[in-house]
Amino acid sequence: MADLSQQIEVFLRNALRQRRLEDRVIRQALRDLRTTLAAVERVVGSSGVLAVGVNRERTIASITAAVARSVQESFGVPQLAALQDALAPFVGQQLDYARQLVQMAGGTLTAEGAAQLSQVQVQRLVNDAVVGGKTLSAQLTQALPATVADRVERFIRLGLSDIGGETFATYQNAVVRVTENNVEAIVRTAVNEVGSAAQQAIYQYEADPDWLDAEGLVWTALLDSQVCPICLKLDGKRFPPDYNKVSPHYQCRCSLVPWKWRNEDMRDANGNPVAPRRLADGDGPEQPLDFKVAAKQWVKDNPQTAQSIFGKRLGQKLVDGEISFDKAVKQWAEPKAS
Repeated sequence: MADLSQQIEVFLRNALRQRRLEDRVIRQALRDLRTTLAAVERVVGSSGVLAVGVNRERTIASITAAVARSVQESFGVPQLAALQDALAPFVGQQLDYARQLVQMAGGTLTAEGAAQLSQVQVQRLVNDAVVGGKTLSAQLTQALPATVADRVERFIRLGLSDIGGETFATYQNAVVRVTENNVEAIVRTAVNEVGSAAQQAIYQYEADPDWLDAEGLVWTALLDSQVCPICLKLDGKRFPPDYNKVSPHYQCRCSLVPWKWRNEDMRDANGNPVAPRRLADGDGPEQPLDFKVAAKQWVKDNPQTAQSIFGKRLGQKLVDGEISFDKAVKQWAEPKAS
């Protein structure tokens, strides 16, 4: 069995295997989406929508509806099926890993194998993954097509005034690139959420209920310059064993892990105590970092990293003690004046 700290590092970094899974699914998704959007470009370009007349609004509405239908038919449903298929082995990996964690933390598996999910259950788990406040199924089959159609309509209205040959000069930035970024965020977030749900299935259905007690899970953020201040504030917050993680934003990399980890009450395969540690990729010397070190303290100990996370001015105020951590997060989250 690999060193526990190495396993935790792999888990908290979302695993190389998971990253490959994400990249493979995203590449296929974007290929399909680019094909759809390229077809939309051709249709819009030859539609005569620029013509002034009574039918212009009808033409715009028709194109918008066709875009939504095209994205849904060529991207949403097929990609949801592709995710279900691709995530099946990943779910199995996460289930096995969670079983090891239970045993390392002194728990027992009272119903080992109960969470051996069937293909139907894996599909349901993927469909129900909450991404950006909606289920993945809704994001891919409803929200994404509507969003793309809305962008195309705005592009038609605002961008098709130039009949001199540059009609689609900004199409890639205005529609394709923004949509691709949205798709990537949806897929990456969904993969992480599905992994978390699979692990929690073990805690809920196979582990001795006394193992986690009433508040058995703890929010664990990745401590590096890319971490979101909201996730930093959540780091260390405890949740009941049956809590289903909902990310506060797209591409959240946080995990819900057993409180036993944070309490450093874990043992290796030989029964020897092992103190779990996690990477803390800041500008300070600490690495790996003790789980008991609060995220708030880590930020203050890493001035350059704090400025990267909060911005130079707010980050420096936090490091200098001119502002509290909670107030810094609140100010960071406030809408910026335009």
